[in-house]
Amino acid sequence: MPRKLIIGILIALIINLLQASFTPMTEDEAYYWLWSQNLDWGYFDHPPMVAWWISLGYSLFKNELGVRLLTVIFNAFSFYWLWKILNPTDEKKENLFWAIFSSVLVIQTFGFLTTPDAPLLFFTLLYLYLLKRFVENKTWTNTLLLGFSFAGLMYSKYHGILVILFTLLPLVKILWKNEKFYAAIMLGLLFYFPHFNWLFQHEFLPIRYHFLERSSDENFEWQKLFNYIGMVLLGCTPLLSFHLLKSILKFKPKWEFEKSLWCLAIFPCLFFLISTFKDNVQPQWLLISFLGMAMVGYLYFSRKKSFKGVVKLGFAGLGIVLLGRIALVVPGISPFRKYENFGKNAGQFKMENAVFEKYQEASLYKFYNPERKAAIHRTLGNRRSQFNLWGWEEKLHGKTIQYVSPWIRGNQSFIGFKNRKYYIKEIPNYISYDSVRIESVKEIKARPSDRISMKIQIQNHHAHPLELGDLTSLKLNLCFYQQLQYEIVHEIEIPMNQFILKPKEIKTIPIEFSLPDRLGNFKACFGLKYSEIGTAYLSAPISIKIEQ
Repeated sequence: MPRKLIIGILIALIINLLQASFTPMTEDEAYYWLWSQNLDWGYFDHPPMVAWWISLGYSLFKNELGVRLLTVIFNAFSFYWLWKILNPTDEKKENLFWAIFSSVLVIQTFGFLTTPDAPLLFFTLLYLYLLKRFVENKTWTNTLLLGFSFAGLMYSKYHGILVILFTLLPLVKILWKNEKFYAAIMLGLLFYFPHFNWLFQHEFLPIRYHFLERSSDENFEWQKLFNYIGMVLLGCTPLLSFHLLKSILKFKPKWEFEKSLWCLAIFPCLFFLISTFKDNVQPQWLLISFLGMAMVGYLYFSRKKSFKGVVKLGFAGLGIVLLGRIALVVPGISPFRKYENFGKNAGQFKMENAVFEKYQEASLYKFYNPERKAAIHRTLGNRRSQFNLWGWEEKLHGKTIQYVSPWIRGNQSFIGFKNRKYYIKEIPNYISYDSVRIESVKEIKARPSDRISMKIQIQNHHAHPLELGDLTSLKLNLCFYQQLQYEIVHEIEIPMNQFILKPKEIKTIPIEFSLPDRLGNFKACFGLKYSEIGTAYLSAPISIKIEQ
């Protein structure tokens, strides 16, 4: 192994170990840590690789370093795969290699933070190295390793399928007749079968969530498109983005594998560009494209006679990144310190049955208070999560809970996120009803103040009966909004005679209500309003058009 590569890996390892040890836990990492304490073949949001990594590291160190340990180790050694893929042949090219890749933001960020993007980063580079080996030499050993890397990508994050599809696109003409290529695919599917079986058992819940639920209320906005363009143009490296984009336009691949790298740089960007018409694209989704951009940029500039300016800008960008990383540790500056403060401040009250509004809050509380119970009671606008699969709030049904919220007043309080006061309200005989589902029409067209008569179907998926109706603690309502689910513009409490809904029972109920006396296009959700807390949505959004 070249001396500069060994030194680079050691430097990355030491810096990331220090960063992982002294940077406070983030809310997403606390959520994935909770997964690692409840291992499975799949989770509500993502495949299980991130949970496996955390579980192994946390078994050694019961702190932030333990959560991040495998991320630090594996992604420091990702530089080895990069080196083998690009093969710098002299000192100048070695300097170019480190100038570019040490300043790539996703490599810096997911060199110590443990989210599903960290294993995706590692397995993307491992897969590219093994794909290159397989194209060069189609042995059965390389076939087995390529199949393993297929599965590693897909166990990391569902975005792995984009890596596989887009990099294989230019290789189809040289691989489609090769039996070992199909053997690698079959091996990958075999390795992936346990997760596919989990998906089948859970009715492909993560797929439905990512492609249907999370963007069900989204509409196209020009701001989303402009934000996305800004991410693509500036998100790869602080100072080299222009040069890398220029290299993509001018790059001339010398063989098919280099075409795969070019496709990886371009096609995920186009894929997510299309998704901006329905969804907000998050910067880390472009991780795979940023890796492709950096590799294509290296190949392009390494073939130039001089690239000193690129090297200087790359190392200057690294300096900016390191300053930002130092800021993550400094107590008065770090944006992550608020997460640690929330978990520890809430823990001072030694709540036995803490219930929060958001899965991030419950996860942070559990990380800093692992011996305590925690669950969530979703209110308006809060999305479903792994907590819904676990059903921990159902175990608290009928018990006394401590409900933690900035909105519901209680006798005790502490300072939480955004310097906001969070209250603790004790609720005896807590009612869990999150697994109730309400089915109704998908669309209503009417005039202002029209009287609507319809039937809804209420299903109780809990193991306990629920008492619903006018004289109970759970009343049916319909909340109207236009943009965000929690920004209610009109609410209707719908009369409903008192009745008991048995476990697993389904009832069809006739209801009547009047529309608001105003014109406009709205969305609305049926929910149950719990007298102790407030409304939780239990239906899919309904499109409502009120016009003359």
